[in-house]
Amino acid sequence: MISATPYGEVLQIRMSRYPDFPTGAWVCAYLVDGLLVDTGPAHTAEELVRFLHDKAVKVAVNTHFHEDHISANKFLQDAYGIDIYAHPLAIDKINKAAKLYPYQEEVWGYPVPSEVKPIGDHIDTESHRFEVIPTPGHDLDHICLFERKNGWLFTGDLYVTTKPVVCRPNDDMWQVIADLKKLRALNPRIIFPAPTHVVKDPAEKLDRLITYLEELGARIEELYSNGMSSEHIRQEIFGEEGFIAEMTQQQFSSLNLVKSFLKKHR
Repeated sequence: MISATPYGEVLQIRMSRYPDFPTGAWVCAYLVDGLLVDTGPAHTAEELVRFLHDKAVKVAVNTHFHEDHISANKFLQDAYGIDIYAHPLAIDKINKAAKLYPYQEEVWGYPVPSEVKPIGDHIDTESHRFEVIPTPGHDLDHICLFERKNGWLFTGDLYVTTKPVVCRPNDDMWQVIADLKKLRALNPRIIFPAPTHVVKDPAEKLDRLITYLEELGARIEELYSNGMSSEHIRQEIFGEEGFIAEMTQQQFSSLNLVKSFLKKHR
């Protein structure tokens, strides 16, 4: 299923195979001035192509290589002949067949390998320039796009909520904090995230998220320095793992969040 909501010049395109599932089953792409930011999951790829037939899409950018952001690439290239760009570290991963966990296959589906090009430090459309902001905390190939004139910030998966309680094994939460501080310094006027709702006047929420993560990381490190194991720290701070950990084969878990803050100690 696809639904679309305009925010001025920016069109949010929400996609999900299971529209009755919680918010986490949805992912967003954004279309502005012919630029498509992310292309969504495989299960909605053909529907996205049909939706865009009269939208004059000219170019696309993948914020990172994960399957819910790249899987319509090949469909759009075949239908409209567009160029697609991504961080250089994402190129090989996007161009090859993905290996997915069962939950990823069920919710998002397998991406068809596609040919993408390395992005530079900006990408121009007819009326706008989008600066490329490397944000490697979520993944080493993750980027955000910033349009300075309007204060538009496209954050991919970097911003999810002001109080995250789970993360993936590859997330680097100290780097996420550094990435968020970099974005906060840009003073964006509106944030367009991939997994959540659009955030207007985001300064307060970014500040709240940064403070929460810094305090959480400090507490985790303190408990670790007192001899507590990662598992015991998880229990102390978060209690039992939620349903999301079981559903994702422990790929999204509170234990991963604890371990991420402790990577430099290991």
